[in-house]
Amino acid sequence: MEKNEEPSVLFGKSKWIWAADATKKNSNIILRRTFSFGQDRPPSRAVCRAACETHYYMFVNGNAVVWEGGLNRTAKSAYYDEFDIGKYLVKGDNVIVVHCSYFGNEGRDLVCAERAGFIFECNDLNIYSDSSFTVYENPAFKAPRTTNCCYAGYDVNYDASLEGPIQNVLNPTFNFSQFTPATELDVYPDSVIGALVPRPVPMFKFSAQPVFVKAKKSTDQFDGDTYIVNLPREMRVTPYMEVTGNGQEKITITTDRTECMGCFGDENSAYRAHSVTYITKPTLNIYEGMMPMTGNSLIFSMPRTVKVMKLGYREIGYNTAPTCEFEADDKLNALFGKALNTLYCSMGSTVVDSPERDRAMWLGDASIAARALYLAYADAAPLVKKIIDDVIAYADGDSVLYSCVPGNIPVDIPSHGLVALGEYGLFAQYKNFTQDKALFRAEFERLCEYLMLWEMTEHGVALRDGTRRWYDNLYNADETLIENALYYSACKFVKGLGAELGEHDYDETFDDRMDNIADFIESTWDGLGYTSTGGSYDDRANAFIALAGLVPSERTAEVARVLSAVTNASPYTEWAVIQALAVLGRRDLARKRFDSRYALAADSESTTLGEDFNGFGTGCQSYQSAVIFEAVQIFGGIEVKDGASKITVTPDFSAVKDFQTRLRLASGEFEVRYKYSPSRIDIVIDNRTDGKAELVVCPELIGRNVERRAITLNKGKNKFTI
Repeated sequence: MEKNEEPSVLFGKSKWIWAADATKKNSNIILRRTFSFGQDRPPSRAVCRAACETHYYMFVNGNAVVWEGGLNRTAKSAYYDEFDIGKYLVKGDNVIVVHCSYFGNEGRDLVCAERAGFIFECNDLNIYSDSSFTVYENPAFKAPRTTNCCYAGYDVNYDASLEGPIQNVLNPTFNFSQFTPATELDVYPDSVIGALVPRPVPMFKFSAQPVFVKAKKSTDQFDGDTYIVNLPREMRVTPYMEVTGNGQEKITITTDRTECMGCFGDENSAYRAHSVTYITKPTLNIYEGMMPMTGNSLIFSMPRTVKVMKLGYREIGYNTAPTCEFEADDKLNALFGKALNTLYCSMGSTVVDSPERDRAMWLGDASIAARALYLAYADAAPLVKKIIDDVIAYADGDSVLYSCVPGNIPVDIPSHGLVALGEYGLFAQYKNFTQDKALFRAEFERLCEYLMLWEMTEHGVALRDGTRRWYDNLYNADETLIENALYYSACKFVKGLGAELGEHDYDETFDDRMDNIADFIESTWDGLGYTSTGGSYDDRANAFIALAGLVPSERTAEVARVLSAVTNASPYTEWAVIQALAVLGRRDLARKRFDSRYALAADSESTTLGEDFNGFGTGCQSYQSAVIFEAVQIFGGIEVKDGASKITVTPDFSAVKDFQTRLRLASGEFEVRYKYSPSRIDIVIDNRTDGKAELVVCPELIGRNVERRAITLNKGKNKFTI
C-alpha cells in the first residue's frame, strides 16, 4: 500500500459518512474499512485523524485503539482527534472497525449538530472516509425509555436477537451482506458541523483488554440473580459480559451510582444516569457496552436461566496520573486520597461538577478544581485552559462568563463568574501555575467588560440576577455581603493584572468601586462580625471579606471566632472558610474546623468525596477536590505565585506535625518535608525549580522562640533544624 501525498487541506480527500439517514436520533452504526499489505511489511507509523458527531470507538485488527473518541463539542467548536495505529498493523489483510453513536439530543455536557457524521483520514495508509467504508445500522438498538438524566445521550436498550451475525465483525475476513457502502454526506468543511479544530486535551486512556472480575452473586426467587462486580475505586467504566441464555431474557446493567438523589432543596428528587437493558439471543451472548458509566461497582441483574461466563469492564479516564506525592497524618492522608480520586473522576472533556448526575462545568466548581488540578495532576493543565477557552468563546457579544459550557443551556450565575475572576479563582490559578501571559493580553478588555455588568449603588454593588442568583448549596447566605466581597476581589485581581500588562484604562473605575464596597462592608461591622441581615452571621460572607483583605488586624480575633462557630457553608464554600482562617493567622482553627466537618467523610469507605458532608446527593463532587490544596497549601503552608516563579513555604505546626509533599510545577519539581517533635524540628526543602523560593519562619507558628525571618532557598536540598 503506497502512502499518498499529504493533502494541503485537513480532511481534503475525506467526506463525512454515515448510514442512509444521518438525522435519526440515537443512531448507532458500525463502519468497516479493509485493506491489505500483501507480503509487505506494514509501516511502523500510521497517523490518523478522525471526528464524529457524537462519539466513536475504534478497533484495528481486533485491538481497541480509541475509546470514546470525539471530544464533547460546544456551540462554538467541534474537534478532531489524532492518533497513531501503526503498531496494530500486520502483514496481509487488515481492518478498521468503528462503532459510532449519534445522540441527537443535548444535555448539560454537550450540544449536538443537526445530523450525524464520521470523518477520517490516514495519509500514511492512503485511507479516507468515503463510500469505500461499509456501514451497518445495528437494529438491535431499540428505542430507549425516557429518563430525567441531566446529560446527553440515552439509555441503551439492546435486543441481541436483532443484531444479526456480527460477532466476528472485528476480523478482517468477516463478511455480512447487510454491510453496504457508507453514504457520503458532505465534503469538509460542511455547513452543519463546520470547521474542526485539534482536540486540545489528550485522547482518553483505557484498559487495552476487558478486566475480568469474579462477581459477588445473590439470588432472589422472584427477581433472579444479581452479580456485583466491585471496582477498585469509583471510576468510569464500560461494561463487558459473556453469558448464555434461552433468548428474550432481560439483563440490566447499572452501577451503585446509577440513581443519584438531589440535594439542598431538591432532596426528594432522584436522577437516573444512563443504564443498559440487554435482551438475550439463544446460546452465546457477548456484549461490550460503549457508554461510560460511573460508580464503585457494576451491577448485572438477570433471570436465573441465564448462565454467566465472564463479567468485566474497561476503565476509561483522562490520560494522566498523579504528579503530587503527599503524606501527613492518617486523617489527612485518607481525605487527600479520596479528593485525588474525586478530581480524576471529574476530568474528561472538561472538569464536570459530578460524573454521576450533571456532568456540567460550573464556573465556581471549576475554579476550585483548577487549583487542585495544578497541584495533583500537572499533566492535565491543558484541561484548565480548555475551560477558559470555552468560557471566553461563549462570552462573545455580551461579555458574560457562562457556566455549563459546553452544554445546551449556558447559565449566567454572577457569583460563579466572580469566583472565577477573583484572587483565588480560575483565572488566578491559571496565572499562578502557568507562565502563559498571552491569554490575559488577549482577553483583558473582555474581563473588564464583564465586571462592568454590575451597577454600583451608594452602598456597594447591586446584586445582579443573571440567569440565576446562587451563592452556595446550604442556607442562610448573606447574599449582599458575599457578592460585594467577591466583586471586590475580582476588581482587585483584574486591576493587578492590568498593572502587569500595562493596561490602566479601568484603574480609576476599579478604585472607585473598590472604595465604595470597602466603605459599605465597613458599615456592616457590628462589633462581633460582618452582617447585612441584622444580627445573624454568615461564615461564608465573613470568609470572603477576609479573603478580599478587608478585615483590619484589630478584628481578626472576632472574625476568626465567627468562622469557627458558624457552619452555614456547604463543601462548595468550605474551602473559603478554611482559607480565610489561615489568612487571619489561625491555621490551628482551620485544621480543627476541617477535621470536624470532614469527620464522617474521613471514616467512610467511599473512595470519593460527595456533594454534602453527610452523604446526601452525589458521591463524587469536583469541588471537594479543595481538600487537595487545603492539605498541601493551607496546612502545608506552600504558596505558589506567578507561574510558579515565586514559591513561599511558611510552616505552621499547629496544623500539621509531620508533613511531606512533592509537587511538579511549571518551574520544576519542589519537595517539602517537615518533622516536628517537642524538642526538635527538621525541615528539608528540595528546590529544583527555576523560580525564587523562600522559607518564612514565624515563631508563633512553629512554637519556638526564634527570630522571624525569610530565608531565600538555594537550588537543591535545603536543610534546617530548629
